[in-house]
Amino acid sequence: MSKMITALAVMAGLVCLATPAHAAQSAGTSCPPGSSGYILWDVSIEPYGADNAVDAQGNSDGLVCARPGKVVTDDEGNPFQLYNFIDNRAVVR
Repeated sequence: MSKMITALAVMAGLVCLATPAHAAQSAGTSCPPGSSGYILWDVSIEPYGADNAVDAQGNSDGLVCARPGKVVTDDEGNPFQLYNFIDNRAVVR
């Protein structure tokens, strides 16, 4: 029974390592430091399309860096958060 629990724990750890955020970081890609306000962003999040365009121009890995900007209201008066998107590749110096 303990071997089965150990095997399940190892498999769960491997699944966590295979997530896009971990894969991107292990591939040497990242966002600017936390003090910049940028966070790692999955481009499949709706309703934005600019994030997909930024990723397509960059490394096309399904991730970008997003920094929240101002909140505007749409035609119906609903608040809508604007973001600045940049690709998540690290600058090599």
